Amino acid sequence: MWTGTSALKNLDQSLQTIRNEVVRLDSQLQQLTDSLAVNQRHRVKLINDIATVRLVEIEQGDLQARLTAADQQAVEILQQRESALASVNQAIDELNQQIAEAETQRGALLERVNNTSQKIVDVEASVQQALKQDEVYLAQFSKAQLAESVSAEAERKVEQAQADMAEKAAPYKDDALFIYLWERGFGTTEYNGGLFSRFMDSWVARLIGYEESRINYWNLTEIPKRLTEHADSVGDAADQEHMTLQQLELDALEQAGRPSLEVELEALRADLDSHDDSLEELEEQLNSQLSERARFVAGEDEYIQRCLSRLTQAMDHENLQAVHRYVRETVSPTDDQLVIELQNLDARLADTRGDLNDVRTLHGRRLNKLKDLEKVRRDFKNARYDDVRSGFGNETLIASVLGQFLQGVVSGADLWRVLQRNQRYRDIGSMPDFGSGGLGELGDILGGGTLGRRGRTRRSKRRGSSWHWPKPRGGGGGFRLPRGGGRSSGGGGFTTGGRF
Repeated sequence: MWTGTSALKNLDQSLQTIRNEVVRLDSQLQQLTDSLAVNQRHRVKLINDIATVRLVEIEQGDLQARLTAADQQAVEILQQRESALASVNQAIDELNQQIAEAETQRGALLERVNNTSQKIVDVEASVQQALKQDEVYLAQFSKAQLAESVSAEAERKVEQAQADMAEKAAPYKDDALFIYLWERGFGTTEYNGGLFSRFMDSWVARLIGYEESRINYWNLTEIPKRLTEHADSVGDAADQEHMTLQQLELDALEQAGRPSLEVELEALRADLDSHDDSLEELEEQLNSQLSERARFVAGEDEYIQRCLSRLTQAMDHENLQAVHRYVRETVSPTDDQLVIELQNLDARLADTRGDLNDVRTLHGRRLNKLKDLEKVRRDFKNARYDDVRSGFGNETLIASVLGQFLQGVVSGADLWRVLQRNQRYRDIGSMPDFGSGGLGELGDILGGGTLGRRGRTRRSKRRGSSWHWPKPRGGGGGFRLPRGGGRSSGGGGFTTGGRF
């Protein structure tokens, strides 16, 4: 089983893997963009060379000047671009350094949190051991357990009576004449009818044997009501016994010093949460800078657009038509060779643009993966899955799904569901289903066994417990069972026997 911290470390390693891939794709995009710019400038030179060979003096002077100016301006724009890109790279390096330092600081904060959490567990374990020998507590537990058993049985009888009523009352409800008389209150003091109505209703009642049916139907509807009143009464008594039992636990925990440790733990967790918020802001800034660099390396920044626009504008000069016309009309091997080179260059430019589009798409997907995994890790931390008591069963499956996520087979939401489904809280001392925490399961602490799992009553589900798993960030108070069950058993499953 993975511990919470080891699972978080695996998420961190996967994040670093994606970031490394983003850097690699950045480099690949930069090479393709540089190649596109160089080839575009070379294309200008080839056209300029062709113009030099074949255009008449006046035409040559005009076109050559335009191409030379465009090339010079392109160089100046690219120099500005390199400076702007250097600033983005510097910001990314600084943010990476800040994040690395923040992660180290978080590890130290988490260690302090988990050390204090372990102290609380140790205190609870010592209190639970002492309560096992406390005769007053044992006697109260027996009273609470018996009251809970009576309450559960009363609720079972209510449910059975309601089911019986639904089945046995169906023929009465299907009898239109009976229901008519029943709803008018015939045969009771609630009945109110005129002389003719009374005569006709009496005739119908004799016809269908209403009086006997009325008594039977009244019993059917009245029994669940009386049983519900009884269930509420014994439920209130069970609630009182539960509160008395829990107060004994809370008094013992207070004497052992758990309240002060809880205050300390909450303060440490508040510091950790604040640190996580700052870390998240740094990651958002980094993602913003990575997206900005992605625009640069993909050739989508304003500088490269201005450069290509200027070169394209120069090459769109109307005299280029004359260049091609003159080349076709001459037999000079020099300009023929230049045209062939121009055609080959155009083919390479088309390939480069295609490769650039493909890598841009892949780069965008990796950036999205990075954000998805950052969200999973943020949810992981907010759920307190990195607590010292947290663990993850079926680590082979989780590692496999994490690998599939990196490959793009599954989404971040899929990965999070797998983590939630396999997360467990481990026994490292105290048991959250001890005493008041397990009454709803009717555990038998005196005999060391269990009375059987009848399931928690509706009341016991609403009751609190003196023993707690870690609550998620922003979560309310009260006993919080982990997903998938209660206390961890050696085999990775969970039991909530409500025992010592």
